[in-house]
Amino acid sequence: SLTTPKQYNRNQQQQQQQSQHLPHAKHQPANAKPLISTMSKPRRKGAAKNEMMWSMKPGDSITGRVNDNVSGSGVGVSGAPPPPPTPSYPMTSGGLYDLDTLDEELVTATAPSSSAYQDVMEPKLDNLRSLNKSKATFKEMLRAAGADAANHAVRMRKFNESEASGGGGGSGSRETSTWIERVERRKKWDAKSDALKKEAAAIVRLIDTPTEGTQAEVAKERLARWQRALELYVHCPEESGVNLLKLLEKLIEGCGEEDELLEALSQASQTCTSLVDQTSLAVRDATHVMAEAEDAYHIKLEAHTMLANRAADQSEKIEEQFRTNGRAALKIGQQLEMAEAKKRQCDTASLLIRQWWMMENLAEQEELSGEALQVNEEVRGAIPSSSCRMDPLFTRSENSLEAARALKALRTVVKSRGNSASGALLDPVSRHRFDVTSRLIQRTSAALEARLIESFSEIYAAGGTYDFSSPEAATRQGRLNWIELRNLAMALSNFDGGRGLHKRYVQMVITSRFPELFQKGSQYDQGDDSDSNEDSDDEQLDMDSMRQKLSNLFHRVCEVCTAEFQLIANVFSSPATPGKGGDATFELTSLSDAIPFQVARALLQRVISDPHDGLQARINDLLDSIDRRGDFDAGTKKLDTFVVIHEKAAGLFTMLKDSAQTMLIPTGKSGRSGDRSSEEYQAVSDENARAVASLIQFLTTQEMSLSSSHRRGYLNLELRLLHHECCYCLDRTGAKLVMPQKSDTARHNTTLGHVGGPATYVAPDMPLDKQHLKKVGFAGLLNGPLKPTVLRQPLMHATDSLARARLMFGVGQGGFGDMDSTARVITGIFSQLCTFYGSSFLFPIIEVLGNLLDTNPPSAPPNLPFDEMSPAPDLGVDGSFWVGIERIHSAAKAFDRELWAEQRAGSERVWEILVATGSHTVITLAKDLRMSFFQELEEMGETAILRALDTISTHIQWVLVAGGENVTKNRVRHNFSDKSGGPYAVPAGSSLENANSPAVKSLTFCLRAQFVHIQAALTPQSLSAFWTALSMRLYDILVTRLLQHYYISMVGAVKLSRDVEALRSVAMLAGTDHQHWDQLRELLTVYMTPPNALKTILVGPEGDPNSGKGLFGQAGKVQALVFMSRRIDYRVKINNVFQKSTWVVELLEDLGVPDPTDGAVNIALYSAQSLRNRRLKLS
Repeated sequence: SLTTPKQYNRNQQQQQQQSQHLPHAKHQPANAKPLISTMSKPRRKGAAKNEMMWSMKPGDSITGRVNDNVSGSGVGVSGAPPPPPTPSYPMTSGGLYDLDTLDEELVTATAPSSSAYQDVMEPKLDNLRSLNKSKATFKEMLRAAGADAANHAVRMRKFNESEASGGGGGSGSRETSTWIERVERRKKWDAKSDALKKEAAAIVRLIDTPTEGTQAEVAKERLARWQRALELYVHCPEESGVNLLKLLEKLIEGCGEEDELLEALSQASQTCTSLVDQTSLAVRDATHVMAEAEDAYHIKLEAHTMLANRAADQSEKIEEQFRTNGRAALKIGQQLEMAEAKKRQCDTASLLIRQWWMMENLAEQEELSGEALQVNEEVRGAIPSSSCRMDPLFTRSENSLEAARALKALRTVVKSRGNSASGALLDPVSRHRFDVTSRLIQRTSAALEARLIESFSEIYAAGGTYDFSSPEAATRQGRLNWIELRNLAMALSNFDGGRGLHKRYVQMVITSRFPELFQKGSQYDQGDDSDSNEDSDDEQLDMDSMRQKLSNLFHRVCEVCTAEFQLIANVFSSPATPGKGGDATFELTSLSDAIPFQVARALLQRVISDPHDGLQARINDLLDSIDRRGDFDAGTKKLDTFVVIHEKAAGLFTMLKDSAQTMLIPTGKSGRSGDRSSEEYQAVSDENARAVASLIQFLTTQEMSLSSSHRRGYLNLELRLLHHECCYCLDRTGAKLVMPQKSDTARHNTTLGHVGGPATYVAPDMPLDKQHLKKVGFAGLLNGPLKPTVLRQPLMHATDSLARARLMFGVGQGGFGDMDSTARVITGIFSQLCTFYGSSFLFPIIEVLGNLLDTNPPSAPPNLPFDEMSPAPDLGVDGSFWVGIERIHSAAKAFDRELWAEQRAGSERVWEILVATGSHTVITLAKDLRMSFFQELEEMGETAILRALDTISTHIQWVLVAGGENVTKNRVRHNFSDKSGGPYAVPAGSSLENANSPAVKSLTFCLRAQFVHIQAALTPQSLSAFWTALSMRLYDILVTRLLQHYYISMVGAVKLSRDVEALRSVAMLAGTDHQHWDQLRELLTVYMTPPNALKTILVGPEGDPNSGKGLFGQAGKVQALVFMSRRIDYRVKINNVFQKSTWVVELLEDLGVPDPTDGAVNIALYSAQSLRNRRLKLS
């Protein structure tokens, strides 16, 4: 029972790891091995001293551990010294009898059991080993194991008693107990525990109840109650109401002096010591009981092991016998199957020979008698059976299947005449006899096939409800007898694979199920006989009626094909076992020959693709009848008819594919044997799966053939009508379109790719006539092409085209529709509308709007000031121009919103449809088209707006210069005629009648009125940029005129300052960059300052030109001096020669700077743009 060295090392490592966490480990000697008394499990306690020594840690017995916690001493209750250190013999887990399942809190083993080294403590197993292992029953093994367990327990008790008696006194003998003593102690413990449980409520109540009497009596009574509560806590820990803290509180309660407290603690210590001794004995007793139970368990486990080993040996023998005998049985079975196959071949050959002899005899009799054998009449039953010369196998209808198979075998013999196996027939007589027999076989085969086909046609023509629930349901009244049809089909399958029956069946379905479609002169063929003068309402009614009938036809085709698929699956599938009256059974591969799929394919091909009477032919007739009307209204109706046809056809082919997958397998219980489950008949072979895939592929090809021709015609018509409707919208406004060039009509729309083929329609480029637009002017544009309703109509037609194209080509989601075709068609429609809406519509209008503006102002000066009670002059830009710009901008936004509609879920517009197709190439192409449209529109719009800016600028100069100078031309000023002083050279002492000059007042009035129109037409960003540019141009016009032609007096400087404030307020109505006006306001101070204070204004109070203060620091030295040179007193006239004033010379010498006006002055350096560039450079 010893453990292996590997197990021993593993157990020893675990014990060493666990010992590191014990609180007493630090008290062990340095050379002592770590012994784990609280983690491992002992097998049993012996009475020997050495066993007691290794079962406990040094100095820590069961009672000693409690005493250490209570009194702090390391000596046990008996006062004996601690046992010596544990001996260093090898440790073991006890082998098979280890206590692996005991509670660690009750018993822990720290050393190997002594039974691993002492033979007397090992189980003997005499009774169990005396049994016959191969014959003993399990009950006998259990009885023997029980006897061995009892014997082992008695032996162990005697051994423990003898060891205890021989050990003498000491702690070892006192701790050892016999089995009888353990039983008695257990009974006493249980009795005391039961008594305490009964008195638990009273004990808990009494410990809290105060007592009366003398102090000694009270202390004694309280201690007695406390002892009972402590015993209840130890014996019945599950009882509530008592805990350790409460006991400690009650113990010291009432002890007012130190002596009383010491006395109470002393008595409590004695009580606790006694309870610890009792508890230690109880734990040791439980350990012994557990050890005995463990030994008994392992002894009985030996019996189970013996039984398991015997069962394993027997299983191995049975398996070996099965392998040996199974191979022989398999060989025998294969030989039997081969023999059965040869026997069947012999029986078949014998039957074929007898049938050949029978036919050969009939042929010989016919030749000898000279009377032709009436094969057709006898086979069809026209001659009574008693008068028939042929075998009943061929004349009776109940033998049709056997006759067909026999004739098939005979025809095989006839066909094999030319091979090498039959080359021995060299006798002319034999060859003649063979030829005569073969002709009779062919006549009989033709007659039998004709009879079977006729019978099949009669039963199918009789009609009835299709009921495939059971074979019995087929024979009920009013039901189609599909069981008989299946038997006939089985027989006819022996004649060229049943091709004759398949053709007859398809023809019967066509003539009986679709008479209204597959007949000449039907209601779908309008021909050329329709009345050309018939009323339009009647034409509309006829069109709607035909569309309704066409929809009904698609439903009819779907219903008939679905029902016939079920019939095909149950009639043309081949049973594995022949029978009569529906007794044949289907195998799992009953459809592996794929005959039902061949029949279904022939039926579908005839219904859909017949060149004269098929579904596609009838649809083409309907579309041709619409084309004969020749008007655009008929084209719109044809588009709707295309969509209806495509939608119905898509639904039809979808249902046909589902029927082909699910209904071409027999779903009823016909022909099934009752011992087979329904799941078995759902299995389809690989060949059957390939047949299903082939049929579905055929349907897909038919759908593509039908859709491709219709899609091509639809696409050409859609693009043509879209172009017509868009052009017609412009034509109704009175606008003229430019006829397309030949080069435009010959170009090919590459965005469609191969969707429409070579005949794809390409809309010609027909832009608006610009000369005609110039003639109608702004009013004609706003009431014509730029009318909101006219701008929306092309978008409405385009959205209708997108909706129809989406229905016609699909959206590409979930495999529905041709994704590439859908993407290209949608892009083609979008491209055509981009071309029309841009090149043909908006672009010419924008160009004409710009050309209608006259940048040249009137030659005559304006009559200032303008009457503010009347409408303000437009400064060359009519308000209708800005209205037209606003409408074009709104049209562009509507174009993007209604057609492109990016990130608008559920809009079903270009972006959403293209994203659904997943074609990244086409999406990129469409984005380029959209970007090109808006980029060109933006460029042309900027050109028109810049022309408006130029026009306003020239008219501003016309008002400020021509108008302002014309007002003051006739006034008399000092030296005005010689110096051309301008409107601001006002003599000193003159009064200022108005706040602003007439030119500035009129100009601000016009600009404010113009701002309202511009603000309504442009976006905030465009308005800011436009008004900033206008502000800079206004500044340049004023400063240029000021620096070149005007002189300013101190009185005129006040007037100029007011004018600058008025212009600045108008310039700041919009835009952000107006710092040039602020700098101009600072520079005007040089005109309002006396000469003696100019130095402070120019360089600051310090008088340093390089200090960066004053106007030199803000505007620059040169600019400040140039502006100062326009003072009216800067130069004076001496002897008819203008010279610098004395104060100017002194000021320049004081500042130490030259006069920049001595040379040529570059006025461009003082423009608003130059100032802006300078600020940007400094920043």
